[in-house]
Amino acid sequence: MKPIETAERYTLSKLVVHKLKQYIVEHNIAPGDKLPAERELSQTMKVSRAILREALRSLESAGILEIRHGEGAFISANSLSPLLEQLSFAAQLNRKGGRELLEIRYLLEASAVDAVLEQGGNFPFAELERLNEEWASSAGSESRQTEAEVNLHLAVVQPLLNSSFTSLAELFIRQAASSTGTDRSPAAASYEQHSRYIRLLREGKALEAKAVLREHLAL
Repeated sequence: MKPIETAERYTLSKLVVHKLKQYIVEHNIAPGDKLPAERELSQTMKVSRAILREALRSLESAGILEIRHGEGAFISANSLSPLLEQLSFAAQLNRKGGRELLEIRYLLEASAVDAVLEQGGNFPFAELERLNEEWASSAGSESRQTEAEVNLHLAVVQPLLNSSFTSLAELFIRQAASSTGTDRSPAAASYEQHSRYIRLLREGKALEAKAVLREHLAL
């Protein structure tokens, strides 16, 4: 039997990746769910377990799967993480560091501000106020303050009711918050910026609100 050429093997692995994606969608496998065992999948797809493992590793690299040693392959809860990793590396290569990522993070939230205001400005103001107070009361705990910061800004995006957009925004909001900590502005200044931001959103003043957001992110 003629050995499989490298190119043919690569093509077969890509085909299995495609089939696995179809399988996940067709069987409504949700984030956190486990895929069938390798033996079952290889028999179903009529490919060797070696080829199947290549495909599984490819899906893991893409952030679609999480492979746990001794447990199996699970659907990842956050399949967008590799995108941010690639963008972070690209930003480092062009010597602009994290500023470009911060600009993307700003643009995502700013576009949400415009869209929600166009739809009637249905922001969860009580929740925003609560999260700002939680942010202030968490002084001394960087992890709690960072989480309050992330949740406050996510609450601005969530009224769009677009889960894909919210997931993308969360990725950048969380990355910015964790990479800069909570000291981008002094604590008192950040609390005041949050307060002004919420007030301007309540008043429907998009330009002014986005200016405060830029100030808050030190852009």
